[in-house]
Amino acid sequence: MTKRIVLQTTALLLLVAALAGCDLLFPPVTLTLTLDPTSGPVNTPVTIVGMGFGATQGSSEVSFDGVEATVLSWSDTTITARVPLLPTPSGESSGVSVVVTVGGETAGAGTFTVARGILYVALRGSTQVICLANPDGSLAFDLTAGGIAGWPQWSPDGTKVAFMRDLSGGNQDIYVVNADGTGEIRLTDDPALDQFPAWSPDGTEIVFQTDRYGNFDVYVMDADGSREINLTYDPDFDGWPSFSPDGTRILLYSWWPMGIHVHAQGDTAPSLIIDGESYEVIVMDAEGTTATNLSHNTATDWFPLWSPDGSKIAFQSDREGVGEIFSMNADGTGQQNLTQNLALDGGPAWSPDGSRIAFVSLRDGNPEIYVMNADGTGQTRLTTNASWDAGPTWSPDGREIAFESDRGGVYHVYVMDEDGTDVRRLVSEPSVYPVWTESRWPPARP
Repeated sequence: MTKRIVLQTTALLLLVAALAGCDLLFPPVTLTLTLDPTSGPVNTPVTIVGMGFGATQGSSEVSFDGVEATVLSWSDTTITARVPLLPTPSGESSGVSVVVTVGGETAGAGTFTVARGILYVALRGSTQVICLANPDGSLAFDLTAGGIAGWPQWSPDGTKVAFMRDLSGGNQDIYVVNADGTGEIRLTDDPALDQFPAWSPDGTEIVFQTDRYGNFDVYVMDADGSREINLTYDPDFDGWPSFSPDGTRILLYSWWPMGIHVHAQGDTAPSLIIDGESYEVIVMDAEGTTATNLSHNTATDWFPLWSPDGSKIAFQSDREGVGEIFSMNADGTGQQNLTQNLALDGGPAWSPDGSRIAFVSLRDGNPEIYVMNADGTGQTRLTTNASWDAGPTWSPDGREIAFESDRGGVYHVYVMDEDGTDVRRLVSEPSVYPVWTESRWPPARP
């Protein structure tokens, strides 16, 4: 009996020893990493604290959501790595897994929230530089270098930025750069002005305006700069283009003279259209084969802007004697004056959910930022300053608004809560034109 018990005990010990390395009995424990900071945009340096990383990096690596990160420093307990290029569709933050791999095995894991930063234009003497900063103004860095850069526009997934830049004193071209400042590409190279790029919703195309033939036309090209196509071929002005949220249409404004108006339709023969003499809001299909006048008014109707769901269009018009913000359905019906004020109102910016519109008004004697419901009700003044406040752009969650102001005598980018409280300067250097989500407004400053 004793011998049997000994044999059974020995067998049990051997089984336990065999299972000691088996996940069934002792599942592996992954060390939880401590991250600082725990959220931020791409290129943010993140300090990772744990143990057992090894004194040097060697073949070990850090990955964010499976994408290898650039390591800045490495020790057995602390690693510093930059957040790699990761998407932020529609500007929304997303939690990603951060994994440290040593010798092919996971040495620790944690969670980091990738957030959409704020683009802005830094004013540095004779140059203008596109920069990116955390929403709290920290960790700002340059995306571009040299020349006069402006009009930064996020790609739909937040991994790239399109912009225009003048390198030679009067010749603007379109460029694109990764959101971490790498991979800059010059998309257009023409002695004419190539301006105001706008992405297609799937990020594969960019529309822009150019005066290559003596007047401004709307062009489209692939996102790598190939396959440029003139969509308008119009002897008069066509510009300010943007894709509809579903990518099937392009919105613009155009000068449509009295009498016979020659309007080309893509690469096909021009058509003859009778219309009034004015700037009108126009929509055409993405191939340029049809064009429809939506505003139909002899006043100036311009700077149109799609609502986030594509069902509405906001635009500026002086049809009632002074510039006001109007809206209409996407087919041109239901046109209404939203602001109804005797002073100039302009620069509309839809909130991400389409329920509100931020705008700039001179009703107080100087440009101030207001917000209203999408039907024009509830107009509320957000800024109270005797200076220039303009260019509102919403945070992805609709809780904050960034804008530019020359309060204090120098232009800076500021951020405030959606109700106008808690105003704070984003960065210390002179700066203008913030872009958090979509921002399209005429950058005309005093």
